[in-house]
Amino acid sequence: MSKELHDVILNLEKQLMHYRREDFEKLLANDYIEYGSSGKKYDKSLQLSFLNGKATLNYIPFMITDFKIKLLSSEFVHTTYCTESIDNGNKSLRNYIWKLNDGQWQMFFHQGTPTK
Repeated sequence: MSKELHDVILNLEKQLMHYRREDFEKLLANDYIEYGSSGKKYDKSLQLSFLNGKATLNYIPFMITDFKIKLLSSEFVHTTYCTESIDNGNKSLRNYIWKLNDGQWQMFFHQGTPTK
């Protein structure tokens, strides 16, 4: 695994944490699925709807620890890490699959699991 790919994917993950609609439109694959830490299932259109009531942030609202990336194939990577909310201290385990579409990495799958 190259450090360059590790850094690219980590930066994409952080980019989405700013809640900018244009980032979500570009970085979520059209067939994106999420199993959220809330227990709800989301697709790309639901995520974009969620952003309608969300303010764009000029900071990353989470501390990220234990970021790991594994190359599954030349077109898929799997990332895992832990987050802790700066606002309320809630912690989650994060699990993502990114796929390379026409030269652009896009998030294909996400699952968040709350921890104590």
